[in-house]
Amino acid sequence: MLIRTMFATSLLLAFACTSPGTTVPPKPAEPFVARLALRPVAVSLTRGATQGFQAEINYPEGIRYLRQPVAWRVVEPEGGTITSAGLYTAPGQAGTYHVEVKREDFPEVTATATVTVK
Repeated sequence: MLIRTMFATSLLLAFACTSPGTTVPPKPAEPFVARLALRPVAVSLTRGATQGFQAEINYPEGIRYLRQPVAWRVVEPEGGTITSAGLYTAPGQAGTYHVEVKREDFPEVTATATVTVK
């Protein structure tokens, strides 16, 4: 009788541990936070010189893009030019200018570099 009682108790305990509703739900995934880093953040160039800029972004889990979703621009209208690959050409006029990169998939995420042209 003791063996039968122990078996029944063990069986009930096993069912109680695996019954629905008693398991701990998985932790919800953290929301994705878009990031953007720009290098270099400051540079000094001579007039007409070129400088490559690099944008580094993170991606949502499981998503990859065919090309990096960033857009480049020079903030000041006469501050030089920049290609879609991040190659900046300084203007012929000395001054302080700014290169901005923006994520196209998260347009509110931007980064800016300062360019001093001598």
